[in-house]
Amino acid sequence: MSKTQQLIKSFYHMKMLSAFRVQPMGKAISYLFFLSLVVLIPVLISSIFTYLISNKQSTIVDGVSSGVFLVIFLPFIYFIIALILFIYVSLLASMALGYARIRTIKADYKQLWNISAFSITAPTLVLVLVESFFFSGSWLFYLYIFSSFVYLGLPLKYLPKKI
Repeated sequence: MSKTQQLIKSFYHMKMLSAFRVQPMGKAISYLFFLSLVVLIPVLISSIFTYLISNKQSTIVDGVSSGVFLVIFLPFIYFIIALILFIYVSLLASMALGYARIRTIKADYKQLWNISAFSITAPTLVLVLVESFFFSGSWLFYLYIFSSFVYLGLPLKYLPKKI
């Protein structure tokens, strides 16, 4: 299954999200890099749109325009987004491990990390699109965390129980 198909299935197919737990760890890692690239696109479009709308010809550092500044630091922005997603997935998987132990679900940290990597797709994309093009607020971050927990909890009900 391609990464685009995995991205689309991550929005609505919770049973398949739980099946993604048996994939190799490398697939989940490469998917997070792909998700980082998808997240970077609206951020880039929003910053270019903001740059074009602002009529002032300001410079950031002695003759370097903000457009050139953005192009130079684009790889750094990409890796910062990827780093934040990796840290967030790791934290979610740790919390899911505690939940799995309480509910006696048969899953280890690697499987829960894979599920977490795919379950943050919808909340992440919705958050980035809303913050980039519509409005921004601190409560969006809390809504993002809550929706991530919900999207993580839904595939966990399809995991087998310990005997």
